[in-house]
Amino acid sequence: MLALAAFVAVYYVPSLKYPANPPAVGEPATIGQRTGLYFLMMLISLGALVFSVGLGRRLIAQYGHLNAMLIGGGAFVALVVIAQFILPDINEVPPDFPATVLWKFRMAALCMQAITWGTIGLLFGFLAERLMQPESRRSPPVTATRE
Repeated sequence: MLALAAFVAVYYVPSLKYPANPPAVGEPATIGQRTGLYFLMMLISLGALVFSVGLGRRLIAQYGHLNAMLIGGGAFVALVVIAQFILPDINEVPPDFPATVLWKFRMAALCMQAITWGTIGLLFGFLAERLMQPESRRSPPVTATRE
């Protein structure tokens, strides 16, 4: 769940506003501005995630787990939507650029990020589960014996 939340906040939400473009697409003079806006959107998304999780946890006693989770999720979506309306749009893809190339590039970027975050989540979950098991449930270390 942590890796999924990180994938959404760190990559997916910022890429909705500022999607990846193939190399050499766009104005070289605006690279700094585009990068800054992408990182600003990432920070806003992470801040909205932290705020929403905190809000949901505070509301559990009053509204129950499911409703608190839905309220927190709604707060996250609302904050992200507001930020995406406030931040400026950047669309530097030339009109004659092939749409299929752009689509394939963006899908490849999305899939690479999903694989990366999925792998991180699975490895973290596996290692965290092993560390959190009581000593009695862990398998004993294998030792070599002399005959």
